[in-house]
Amino acid sequence: MLVSALRAVLPPGVALGSADPTAPETGLWPGESAAMRRAIPSRRREFAAGRRAARDAMATFDVPGTAIFPGPDRAPIWPDGITGSISHGGGTCLALVARRGAITGLGIDIEPAEVLPADMVETVCTGPERAAVKDHDLMGRVIFCAKEAAYKAQYPLSREMLEFHDLETGIDLDKRQFEARFTRACPPFQAGARMVGRIVIAQGLVAAVVVLSAP
Repeated sequence: MLVSALRAVLPPGVALGSADPTAPETGLWPGESAAMRRAIPSRRREFAAGRRAARDAMATFDVPGTAIFPGPDRAPIWPDGITGSISHGGGTCLALVARRGAITGLGIDIEPAEVLPADMVETVCTGPERAAVKDHDLMGRVIFCAKEAAYKAQYPLSREMLEFHDLETGIDLDKRQFEARFTRACPPFQAGARMVGRIVIAQGLVAAVVVLSAP
C-alpha cells in the first residue's frame, strides 16, 4: 500500500524500487560488500536492501546493473547520468531513481508514524513549525520527514549538509503536500528558494518525496 501510494504521486520519469531490509544480506556487488565489511549485520542488511531497491528502480530505465558505492559523505555514488535517493525504516527500504537531465535531484525519507519527541521538536522545528505541531499529533514527524527528503534532494546540487533550521516547511496534510523553503542562501539555491514535495501516510509509516526539476 505504501509503495503503490508513492508511485501514484511520482511524476513521469521517476522510478521507485523497494526491498526488505530484514531479509538475508544478498545482492551486494564485491566492492559494495568490501565497503561494508566493518558494519554490524543489521546495517549490512539495510545497505544491501538499499542497493537491491536502487537496482530494481534503475532496471526501469534499462540501466545495466552496477555497483553503487558509498562516497566519503556516505551518500550513494550513482552511475553516470543517474540521480537517486535511498531510505529505510519501519521494515522497508525504498529507492527513487531518475535519469539526470530534466530531473536534477531526488529525495525520499521514511519514518514511523509516531509523535516526534518534544526534545526533537525543539531541534528540528522553527518557531512557525512548532506552532503547527500543536495542531496535529503527527505534524512534528511529518516536518522531520519532509526536511530529510528535501535535504537529500538538494545535496547533489549544493554538496552542503544543512542544519534543520536552514529549511522551513509549510505542510498541507489534507492535500498531502509540502513546501520546504531555504532560510539562507545555499548555492545554487537562494534564500527563499522553495522545494515542493509529497507526503504519504500508510502502513504505520510517514514517507516524503521531493523531485527537483531543471529550470
